Amino acid sequence: MLQSITLDNIMQGLFLGTIFAVLTVAYNKIIIGRFVKALIKAEAVHPGFAKSIEQLNMKKIFPLTFALRRKGMLRKFVFEPEDDDKKGYFYIPEDKLYRAGRIYGGKDVDILMVAAIIIILFIFFALALMYVPVLVDQVTNIAKNIIPESGVGK
Repeated sequence: MLQSITLDNIMQGLFLGTIFAVLTVAYNKIIIGRFVKALIKAEAVHPGFAKSIEQLNMKKIFPLTFALRRKGMLRKFVFEPEDDDKKGYFYIPEDKLYRAGRIYGGKDVDILMVAAIIIILFIFFALALMYVPVLVDQVTNIAKNIIPESGVGK
């Protein structure tokens, strides 16, 4: 059964897309950002200065290890020394420091802030779902009164 696209469907899609974007930014700032900032602060800019996750006083959690997989986005900035004895140690080359800091650095984000943003967005979209259809109906009625039906396109 094919369902037509309504204004409600569009608003709900916008809401879900915005929430997904907020969660993605939170992931990049909370998980990845803390790791990148810790590497920069530890001055791990060369294979000889590479640091492990534990040396950076961080926990080895799945989202971080997933981001550090061989073909992950983070691997454009964070490298492992080629020495087999240094597996699990990471560094950011000096020529990648600025870009890594710009993408993953910046202000810290915490879970409470993310929750507050999601609640505010929920309230905004709930109000929009209630009032936008009413406004569209009113604009349509005004347009019908201003532009007579027989005079348009006939």
